[in-house]
Amino acid sequence: MKSQSLLSCLLSLTILGTTPLLATIIAPAPAIADDSSVIRKVVLFDLFQRGGFSGITPEVTKITFFESYALAHWFWGQGGGETLLIKENDKWRTVVSASGALHPSTLVRYDIPRDTARTIINLDRGAPEESLAVAEPFIEVLPQLQQQTDVLILLPSEIPLRGAPIYVSSQIENNQYKLNLELNSKCRGVISCTIGSFSAKPVGQLYYVDDPFTKEVALAKGIQGYFIPSRCDSNSQPTASNISCRPSTIEWVWEGSIYRIALRGVGRNVNEEEAIMSTIANSAIEAGPR
Repeated sequence: MKSQSLLSCLLSLTILGTTPLLATIIAPAPAIADDSSVIRKVVLFDLFQRGGFSGITPEVTKITFFESYALAHWFWGQGGGETLLIKENDKWRTVVSASGALHPSTLVRYDIPRDTARTIINLDRGAPEESLAVAEPFIEVLPQLQQQTDVLILLPSEIPLRGAPIYVSSQIENNQYKLNLELNSKCRGVISCTIGSFSAKPVGQLYYVDDPFTKEVALAKGIQGYFIPSRCDSNSQPTASNISCRPSTIEWVWEGSIYRIALRGVGRNVNEEEAIMSTIANSAIEAGPR
C-alpha cells in the first residue's frame, strides 16, 4: 500500500506540474517558472514524507521569492501551511515547514538571519520591494520592534501632528506591541502626558467593537475599519490635554491581529476626526508590513 501511495503522489506531482500556479509573480521569467515547478514538487514530496498522506493531494497556492529563499503556501484537505526553502548548489531544499503561518522567530531557529526572515515574510504579506520611510516619531523604535516581535508591523509614513516634539515609549512582546506617543521623554505611558498610541495584538477567535458610537469605514486594500470618535464627560471640553476625554480611535483586523490607532485632540469635529484617522490608518496599510 505504501508503494502504491508513493506512486500516486509522484503521479500527482507530474500532473500538478501542468497546473497553473497562483503565485506572487505575474508572467514569470523562464528561470523563475522552472524554479516554481521544482519548488512545488519539493514541497509536496516533503509533505508526503512527513506522513498523514491521504487520497487528497496537497496544492501549492503561492510562492514568494527573495534572494536564495522561497516561501511557499500550501493547502491540504481542511488546512494549510507554509514551507521555507533555500536554493543551494542549484538545488532547492526544505528548511522548515509548518501548519499555519511561519514567523520570523521560527526562521531564526533555523539559522536564517532575523532581518532576512522578516523581509521574506513582509514581502509575502504584501510589502513593497522598496519600503516607504516610516513617520519621524517611529524611526528610532522601529529597529527594536523588528527584532523583538513576530507581529507584522504596520506604521504610517506620516502623521499630521504639529507643535511640541513627540517621544515614543514602547511595550513589545513576541505577539503584540504598543507604541505610546508622549509629550516628554519621562512620561512612560502616563495618561496626562500621552497623546496617543499605535498598537497590535492577537485578534482571538471572536472580534467585535464594543462601543455604541462605532462607525464602519472603508480603508485601503479593501480592509474594513472601525472608527470611534473622541468623547468627553459633560464637564469637559475636547482638548488634547484633557485626560477625561476618550481619544479618537480607529482599528482593523489583518493577518490575525487587531491594529489600533488612538489619538487625542484630532480634528475640530467628528467628520474631521474620521478623515484624519482614516488617512493615518490608510498610510500604515498602504506602506505594508515593515
